[in-house]
Amino acid sequence: MTNNQPTKPKRVLHILVTLNLGGAESRVMDLFRNQDPALLIHDFAIMTPEKCYYSDEVAKANGVVHVVRNPRESLFGHIIDLYRVFTTQPQYNAVHAHTSFHAGLCLLLAKIAGIKARISHARNTSTSTPSIFVKAMLLLGRSLIRYSSTHRYAISNDAGNYLYGKTNFEVIPNAFNYQLIKHKSETTDSEKAALGIPQALNIVAVARFYPVKNHAFMLKVVDELKKVRSDVVLHLIGDGELKEEISRAANKLGLSQNVVFWGRRNDVYQLLPYFDVMLMPSITEGLGVAALEAQKAGVPCLVSDALPVEADINAGLFYKLSINEPPKLWAERCLSLIEVAVPSKEGLDTLFEQKGYSLKYSEEKFYKAYCYDG
Repeated sequence: MTNNQPTKPKRVLHILVTLNLGGAESRVMDLFRNQDPALLIHDFAIMTPEKCYYSDEVAKANGVVHVVRNPRESLFGHIIDLYRVFTTQPQYNAVHAHTSFHAGLCLLLAKIAGIKARISHARNTSTSTPSIFVKAMLLLGRSLIRYSSTHRYAISNDAGNYLYGKTNFEVIPNAFNYQLIKHKSETTDSEKAALGIPQALNIVAVARFYPVKNHAFMLKVVDELKKVRSDVVLHLIGDGELKEEISRAANKLGLSQNVVFWGRRNDVYQLLPYFDVMLMPSITEGLGVAALEAQKAGVPCLVSDALPVEADINAGLFYKLSINEPPKLWAERCLSLIEVAVPSKEGLDTLFEQKGYSLKYSEEKFYKAYCYDG
């Protein structure tokens, strides 16, 4: 990463809400797995005492996970906990906050604690609970980030504009280990059968069951598809607070045989190429990594216009439609995507490399920021 490698590794603390499966968490864990411990050590501060999906993996790799009180439960306690982490062993060279406008508070405390590199990372284009209070917190957080940060990053221009306003920032593609994703050309019908995926019209969605992911709209699209293709199956991969509600809604629409709930999976990279279309009618989306992963697998994506241009790798597999359009039109578009031409695995590798989605590129950018010395 650098010609003048330090004798002692740099240590960075990532601020996250949890270490469960999710866009930000998964991308940070990609960096964690690829770290060279002689150069860089990644630790975490999270806001839940519960054991998380990645907790064991971090512990096995000798990573440190600090648990701080959630600011929604005790703001004062949260501040005390964070400052204590910043000022006790191990000492951190950098703090990398992935928590939207809350990053402003984190970086202010890090600045007071004397931490040299203070990084905010914009990953969302809105909040799921808009209100006057949230808008006020965004403006306050934006001001604190402007005052306290040494580096401001975003996964897309839209995400950066939302969090930083008119303050300068740098877009760094949300890199992931795309070489691990299986391509359609590498699949067989016997493998598909072994996974329990039927010979049918298989639609997939990889998303937490949160309001902004718009699962209820997906059910309406499948309801329309069923009128044309009785063999349609919607595969929902993920977990979250609305899962039971969506399950009841599917039953109410008579779709109990047309919707499969996969739950959390750690093998999504291997599952994706067995599906025909990815459906992503998000209300808001910072980037849409699931759509990037699907394109790498050779799966065409039908997404909402909330997804930024950075989510399209220009492989002819990315199609936008407004969620204001009726579900029937979404269903028709899904059907039209089944036969689109799929680029080769090698061609997709080249496109992802050109777009800057390689982990090596991100690692080098972040490492340089973590070495910032004021």
